[in-house]
Amino acid sequence: MIFFAITLLVGAYALRIYKLAGQRQSKLFGISFLFISAAYFVQSILNFAASYSMAEECSMRSMTAVHSLSNFGIYSHMILFITGLVTLAYMTLKIKNINAYALFLAAILAVLLLSSNKLYFFYALSSILLIYISFYYLENYLKSRKMSTLIVFTAFLFLLFGKIHFIFSIDHGTFYVAGHLLEFVAYTLILINLIDVIRRK
Repeated sequence: MIFFAITLLVGAYALRIYKLAGQRQSKLFGISFLFISAAYFVQSILNFAASYSMAEECSMRSMTAVHSLSNFGIYSHMILFITGLVTLAYMTLKIKNINAYALFLAAILAVLLLSSNKLYFFYALSSILLIYISFYYLENYLKSRKMSTLIVFTAFLFLLFGKIHFIFSIDHGTFYVAGHLLEFVAYTLILINLIDVIRRK
């Protein structure tokens, strides 16, 4: 729920910048983080519901319901999170073609949903998209040498490292915690940067 709140703030501040400056990139940035925020919200609510059901009743029926809720929460999180990253990648391409966006998104979601090990593919696809997004912001920083661009690049680099950590977290709790810490730092850096942009405007 903390990640839901902080990514929601990132999305809201990005859309506020869009209203102030009218930049299409800020709009897409904000929408992408609203998708990511929704991913954390849905998973948190369904995890809470699953935990509550397990605490209330421990019958076979309740265990089946808990398993179904948990799976639905995981799949919903993956779809919404990937949609957010695809929207970010689409933003970096600087093209205005909704059909290209829809095709891009459909192809990636199809690969994810048809894979035999969806969790590994989710982390792998997320990492690939984050590598591309990170290089985009690195290139922007090398051109502009602005501190704000460096902060955003660093944030997405932390997100990338976080997803890579999650690949190894299936069997190791330490990697799971490290991945979440890296994500938290990344989202905080992006939020601080957006707040600073609004203050300067």
